[in-house]
Amino acid sequence: MEQILEEMRRLRDDVKASQEEAALQVARSSRRDPYTFKRKGNENQHAFNDDVEDKLVQVQAHLGRVEAGEEGTRSASALAKAKEAAKEDILSVGVLPLLRDSQDPDLRRLAAELPAVVLDSRADSTTKKYLGAFQRWKTWAAAHQEVPSFPVQEGHLALYMVHLSESTQSKAAVEEIVHAVSWLHRVSGLQPPNASPLVHTTLEGLQRKLAKPKKSKEPITVEMLKAMVEAVGPSPSLTDVRFLAVCLVAFAGFLRCDELIKLRCNDIVFNEQGMVVKIVSSKTDQFREGASLVIARTGTSACPVGMMERYYTMAGLVPASPEKLFRAIVHTKTGERLRESGGLSYSRLRELLSDRIQGLGMDPKQFGMHSLRAGGATAAANAGVPDRLFKRHGRWRSESAKDGYVKDSVERRLSVSKSLGI
Repeated sequence: MEQILEEMRRLRDDVKASQEEAALQVARSSRRDPYTFKRKGNENQHAFNDDVEDKLVQVQAHLGRVEAGEEGTRSASALAKAKEAAKEDILSVGVLPLLRDSQDPDLRRLAAELPAVVLDSRADSTTKKYLGAFQRWKTWAAAHQEVPSFPVQEGHLALYMVHLSESTQSKAAVEEIVHAVSWLHRVSGLQPPNASPLVHTTLEGLQRKLAKPKKSKEPITVEMLKAMVEAVGPSPSLTDVRFLAVCLVAFAGFLRCDELIKLRCNDIVFNEQGMVVKIVSSKTDQFREGASLVIARTGTSACPVGMMERYYTMAGLVPASPEKLFRAIVHTKTGERLRESGGLSYSRLRELLSDRIQGLGMDPKQFGMHSLRAGGATAAANAGVPDRLFKRHGRWRSESAKDGYVKDSVERRLSVSKSLGI
């Protein structure tokens, strides 16, 4: 991998050197004939620059794929090492070591595979978070001779929770270690410490102590989206159309940011009535069963289907392609085009949204990427969309989660007291 990277960097340097040499030749030629050859040289230079930029884009895209692949490999490797370290703990006590010592060779073989299976019971991101929290617990326990790292004693866990509250001032950090330790005990076949009255009441006390006022982002409104569409005018750039397609599909589909980022070109299917959006995996779909949602054509300037079709056309996207749908844009002298691979990050999408909101004369700090999902949900709820369809469209499993996204209109809130007959 390092050899490939080095070769691509060398190619990039060679292209830059060629560009400088061509510029020097044009300059020399222009001195020979300041009127005719200079103009011809400039034309040749522009053509050469376009070719060079094409090559540079290809080199950078390849480097990005290689480096992204390396980053993914490193992340997977770190998770694999963390799981191997956790196996030592869960195999030391509980049910698993008893199974491992079976006399039957087939049972021993199956018992050897079982730790990897139970450690895959959570999504990789959750497992990585839990094992990281557990490793920090082990470091703290090692500094105290009286504290065994595993199994975790309820009294020691309660003390560590107080320590975390003092060192981090974070309610999330305290909750995380309780969930992490409890999960590792369950996969070992042991009673989880969170069932302890001491741990439970310690958690409740720290949650009250560390609680902070919740600052929810404001939902984006239909009026704001229409203003963004009007702001780009009748001839928007690819950058504009990509941004509007992101916002409109997220708003109309109640999409979470991670669902938006994971979309690929072949996840969108257009038809006469609108489009079908395939959600391969999401926060509430841990078993990757997948989901599909339909978005209707509205025929307006802010129609999400029309804007998405326009994005496909301007970007030259292939509907059957497995490449990421929303990618970075390369700016050249001949125009704009998408990078060949790699998707937009959450931080980049948030920056783009903040810039547009600021352009509307509003405070971008009041809005985030979740404002699009919340905005669509709020508009649907205030329009009286039936609850069953509302939950299905937004892929919510619980009522409390769904209701947390909706900001009722003043009229709907006033209707409560108006209905009392006083």
